[in-house]
Amino acid sequence: MPLLKKKNTTDDDSSEEKQELKKKKQLKPKKDKSIRPRAPKAMAGKKVLRMFFWVFASLLLLKGAIAFAQGNRTVNQTIVEGNTTPVITDSVKGFAADFATEYFSWDAKFVNDRTTRLASFIKGIDPAMGLNSLDVKGSSKVTSAEIYDTHQLDANHVDVTVVVWRDVQQLPDQLLDAQGKAGMPPILKKKSYMVVPVTLAQEGPVIQSYPRFVSEQPRGETVDDTSTGKLVGNEELVVKSKELADSYLRSWYEGNAGQLRYFYSDSVKAPNEMKKSEFTYQSLDKLSVYELPSGLGELTKYRIEVSVLVNSDMGEPFVNSWNLEVVQQEGRLYVLSDGITPTTDSLSHTAEKDPPASEDRDDASSDNLDGPTTDG
Repeated sequence: MPLLKKKNTTDDDSSEEKQELKKKKQLKPKKDKSIRPRAPKAMAGKKVLRMFFWVFASLLLLKGAIAFAQGNRTVNQTIVEGNTTPVITDSVKGFAADFATEYFSWDAKFVNDRTTRLASFIKGIDPAMGLNSLDVKGSSKVTSAEIYDTHQLDANHVDVTVVVWRDVQQLPDQLLDAQGKAGMPPILKKKSYMVVPVTLAQEGPVIQSYPRFVSEQPRGETVDDTSTGKLVGNEELVVKSKELADSYLRSWYEGNAGQLRYFYSDSVKAPNEMKKSEFTYQSLDKLSVYELPSGLGELTKYRIEVSVLVNSDMGEPFVNSWNLEVVQQEGRLYVLSDGITPTTDSLSHTAEKDPPASEDRDDASSDNLDGPTTDG
């Protein structure tokens, strides 16, 4: 049985080989993981930066997606320059003045006519506004209704204060009137301040609540004297100011533009023509001179506050106040502005100033009637 024997030999050889391999595996030393070199760990800062990068990238993508979904947008920006105070139109003021006129106008015998007239101004309130025919003791006639103040409460409501002057005449005493001995009482002047609440409807102004009476605004008492400048006590300068003010204002009331321009500084152009005043200049009354603040290198400016006496064409005396802004050049005072007469810059003024006539010189100060010197 040679075949069977050979087969057994092959099986024995293979088993021996397996045993030898098994022994080799058992003899192979195990690796010590404790001494295995490890790769260095990434720094914590890099992880934080990486996280922020991805968050930022995600936000950019999200913003881009939102912008793409919304499409192009146009942003309109309005820049408001100047005064932003709400403007109350003249029509609203006129409406309030007309209402106040009708409110204070009635006849003792026809009070109901007032109710009819007021009905065209109001809505939702009693047109009689508390005044009953049985309570009327006389007649009232408005002579003047003027706007005193306005205040915008909101976009649709305005308070308009109206000052009303009226003539009031009471009814005669009934007992004396029955006896035929009653005379007509005198006419009295009355002054009232009334706030008219105006509602601005789409169709126009309307009054939806009753008006209210207010007292007259009190007179101011405290004035900061330093705001007017520094009072000048130099007697020589005060005398020059009196001479200039007297000559200048006399020419102004006479409407003498040719004479007037010799009192102006070269830095301004005097008016070419003027109209004669309806009042006649008489004389100076009171005068004060104040030094005004000036910048570095500028000529010192002064303000002459003067009151003068004038007469009307019927000989009635009045007092006028003037403020003259002047500058001193080469020992003389010249006018920069009187606060009323319009002047322009001297660059457009090419005509030379001829000296005034000798007869005019005799009536005014020689120091101020000579024109300012001009180089060349």
